[in-house]
Amino acid sequence: MADLSKEREFRIALQESIWDEEKLKNLLSLEKERRGVDQDKLVFIGMADVAGYYWCAMKSLLQNRKEELNFFGAYLHDRLLYSFRLGYINSLPKSEESLLKIGDEIGFRDIEKLLRQREEKHKDVGTVFVDSVSIVDKDGRGVRVINPALSHPEWREAIEREARALGERIADVEEFPALRGRFLHMEKAERYPTIRWNFDWKDYVVLGVPDGITDTFVYEFKTTKNRYLASYFVKPVAFAQADLYGYFWRRNRKRVQIRIVDGNITKTWEEEVDETNAIKTLEKFRSIDEGAKPIPPKKWKCKSCKFRDVCDISKPK
Repeated sequence: MADLSKEREFRIALQESIWDEEKLKNLLSLEKERRGVDQDKLVFIGMADVAGYYWCAMKSLLQNRKEELNFFGAYLHDRLLYSFRLGYINSLPKSEESLLKIGDEIGFRDIEKLLRQREEKHKDVGTVFVDSVSIVDKDGRGVRVINPALSHPEWREAIEREARALGERIADVEEFPALRGRFLHMEKAERYPTIRWNFDWKDYVVLGVPDGITDTFVYEFKTTKNRYLASYFVKPVAFAQADLYGYFWRRNRKRVQIRIVDGNITKTWEEEVDETNAIKTLEKFRSIDEGAKPIPPKKWKCKSCKFRDVCDISKPK
């Protein structure tokens, strides 16, 4: 295992080498050239966003296109950092071409080795409670969203004073429903070790980080407002996501949990990974990426979708 002080120095060098948008765009262009694909071809995609096909196929495609540069950055970061941790390199190469080749030698056994190291560190990790999150709203203003589960009035008042001092407005979690899921995820989800990695599938590089990976199963946790959404809309996405994780991480079973806010309950399923569903999901995504017309979602989904104004199948009023 790499020395911690040396790893810290390596991380700083890595940050300086790739985490600049223009550098990253140039590296992505070179990588596509290295792979022999057109520059406008979508290559780097995320498992969670691919599974989102079952929420809205068009949103799944648009989200993956929007995030491709970030997915590529994560791919590059992981290959370089893991190569250092595994002892394959001790410094970053100077040329961009050499930088892109680092990580080619990493195999699945290496990823399992790194996962086992994380498992040792993970043993004493308990429940995590996040009291608030600072974000920037669409107008560019700082916003502080307080965890609705925070019941201590003095604690809440202290957070509000801090937010006002920083010029942040206080917002209810219902204004940013995705954060409600994040709060619940940190507090209610079961805790297992995990690791982010990428896998080749057809012409794609598919990235993912399960909510948990054990020797026998992959774990996926989601939150939703009510039982109706859980059963008919969230469950198909969660199962597809878990099947993708199981397929790529070679686990036979999946454990899926959906936290339902109304009623304060958690539904749990544990069953065999459906590799057929994983492959079918990837094939369906690929078909719309190649030009097939996706089935429009329920109209109510379009109302709050961030892609509403650019989506070919939404019907803005």
